[in-house]
Amino acid sequence: MYGRYSSDWRSQQNLSPSNTRKTGRQWVHLLLVFSLLSMWSGTVLAQEMLKATGVVKANAEATISVNMSARVSELPFREGDAFVTDDVIVRFDCSRHRAVLKARKAVEKARRLQVKNNKRLVRHQALGRNELAVSIAALEEAEANSDEQALLVSQCTVRAPFSGRIVRQLINENETPRSNQPLVKIVDTTRNEIELIVPSKWLNWLSVGTGFRFVIEETGSEVAARIIRIGAVVDAVSQTIKVTGEFTEKVKPVLPGMSGSAIFASSGS
Repeated sequence: MYGRYSSDWRSQQNLSPSNTRKTGRQWVHLLLVFSLLSMWSGTVLAQEMLKATGVVKANAEATISVNMSARVSELPFREGDAFVTDDVIVRFDCSRHRAVLKARKAVEKARRLQVKNNKRLVRHQALGRNELAVSIAALEEAEANSDEQALLVSQCTVRAPFSGRIVRQLINENETPRSNQPLVKIVDTTRNEIELIVPSKWLNWLSVGTGFRFVIEETGSEVAARIIRIGAVVDAVSQTIKVTGEFTEKVKPVLPGMSGSAIFASSGS
């Protein structure tokens, strides 16, 4: 009776010997699929995507001023304008300073002639050496005065120390700023950097050269970048450290002050 029941059950379930082998193979396939899924899940966890907020900063910026006072005769660029290295960004009317330089050069020339004449008189014993030394000192004073005035005249034309853009004009044409008054603020937009604040525990895998993707909030662009500097000190309170990155591909526009998210693929180790 047991044999008949077993045979009837097998026939009801359509479990012939061949079907039984097929069902076994299906179970093996399912086990393989589950194993692969487990391995893939472990890989995803091992390569967890980590994020850090960052700000785009200029590689260089400067507020230009000069150690002189003169009327501004020309401001070739306005706020937002781009310029290249050695472009004139401020020009002064230095007629008075050039006239003073000319007068001091004349005094220098006269004292040089006096020294030359005194040397001739000393050779003929017609003048004492003390008088010659005094005339030489007077010549050196005249040369120093000329150099000082020439330095002022050299500041009459202010040239850009690097390529970039005008951030803010702090003076207008035809105004006469005082000595050392800020004139214009400029920024280098040709090579921006990314400043990030990351957890200090990332230092066990983060290093110079580590690549990441930076998603710019203002434009939605995703740009490749890499770490170029790591801060020297960990903030003891927040347990964070400042790191600096640079873009490794060009994208426009990227301006200083833009913010975004840096996306890293941690090694999980």
